[in-house]
Amino acid sequence: MATTYQPPTMPAFPRSLDELYRTIAPYHREQRPLDLFFEFFVVDVLGLLPEATQKALDQLTARHPTFFEATNGDWRAGVRKMLKLSETIDVAILDLWYRNRRTALEQGWDYHPWHYAKNFHQNYVAKGSRVDVWEGDALEQARARIDAERKLN
Repeated sequence: MATTYQPPTMPAFPRSLDELYRTIAPYHREQRPLDLFFEFFVVDVLGLLPEATQKALDQLTARHPTFFEATNGDWRAGVRKMLKLSETIDVAILDLWYRNRRTALEQGWDYHPWHYAKNFHQNYVAKGSRVDVWEGDALEQARARIDAERKLN
């Protein structure tokens, strides 16, 4: 008998600077604070990062200007630069999101954007990852799927 996947319960996105400090603390202790920024970057590309979280991130970067100094405090540009993300990363994020979200809905569960961002990060940094690798006309196909999905919404 097959069991139904039960996604993890995700915490609420931080809505203030204090909440953001609490959210980033375990990442900082594990010496991987950029991972949280990458997760939020993914959710931002999806267009689902709450405005309050964006404001908290802007406050954090203003308070700690050296972290994204190379990009004048722009955390999004900083993530792109520090992680050496390609120009097609947004396509990879969106294409996988639309396809995986649809699969989740077909299986009867809701794919939380932060859960997706964590999964995307794990797959992106995995040894031998093929995320954001485009062969043949794969990039054009991905862009077409994204365009089709956007027309539905």
